[in-house]
Amino acid sequence: MAKLLIIAEHRDGKLSVATMELCRIAKEIAPGLGLEPAAAVFSKDDSLAKEVAKYIPEVFAVSDAAVAAYTADGYAQAVKGVVEAKDVKGVLVPHTYDGVDYAAKAAMAISAGIVSNVNKLAVEGGKLICTRNIYNGKLQETKSVTTDKFVISVEKGAYDPIEAGAAGNVTAVSVSFGTIRTKVKEVIATSTGGVDITAAKIIVSGGRGLKDADKYKDTIIPLAQKLGGEYAGSRPVIDSGWTEASRQVGQSGKTVTPDLYLALGISGAVQHVAGMKGAKCIVAVNKDPEAPIFNIATYGIVADLFEVVPGIMANL
Repeated sequence: MAKLLIIAEHRDGKLSVATMELCRIAKEIAPGLGLEPAAAVFSKDDSLAKEVAKYIPEVFAVSDAAVAAYTADGYAQAVKGVVEAKDVKGVLVPHTYDGVDYAAKAAMAISAGIVSNVNKLAVEGGKLICTRNIYNGKLQETKSVTTDKFVISVEKGAYDPIEAGAAGNVTAVSVSFGTIRTKVKEVIATSTGGVDITAAKIIVSGGRGLKDADKYKDTIIPLAQKLGGEYAGSRPVIDSGWTEASRQVGQSGKTVTPDLYLALGISGAVQHVAGMKGAKCIVAVNKDPEAPIFNIATYGIVADLFEVVPGIMANL
């Protein structure tokens, strides 16, 4: 049977959460398309392929020095090799920096249609329907896939990651690589010792309503520490230098999906909402009852955050 293939993402020998999210999606929608869910892992060996096999029944391992380090050319050629060898009709990639980099190139290599930045996938009448945000999240559009083959990049955090299950099968796939124009000499971290807020279960995030750097540090950071979470901020907070850029949430920052997201003094601009709307529970505190953040908040508190936060702290 033809396959619906997810491309596993990994860094420093560890799978990304986006990989487990794609595994869930593939297993949910493949039957409606008449396809079997599968995954492909591109790496120097098959150790990560065996890890991915805990989440999806069939895994194809391309183990080659050409994909030991990520490059768009290498990944596009590897996708083409697996698609041709294993009768793949659809390819799902994470909409991350790497995924965006190679998705279109891979689509061209296999003569497929492509839909990017999708946040919902559904099957209607045997057709794949993709939903994505447009105009900075103000509207949503749906697209149906009509090409014989397709590539879809899926927004990180759009689905919950799947839990590990019984071990699947790992099959080696040999790919004949051509020219790879990029050579990776070194991978440099953007900030030494920086915290990855995308992995946080609890995030306390502050906005322009904090007024200045001292109030941000005296309000947001202690509450985050008390809750055992991480602190973050909207773009105005980062632009003002109140905290480091690695803690920015939003369209030009990080996309986060914590269990609890506290938005304090954040109005809710569409750019910020795009980065946190996937949180399971959103608690917003703002003096303005018309603040857009209340449109997506699970719980909204119309009040002065400098009065609310001490009350929360006193009851923790």
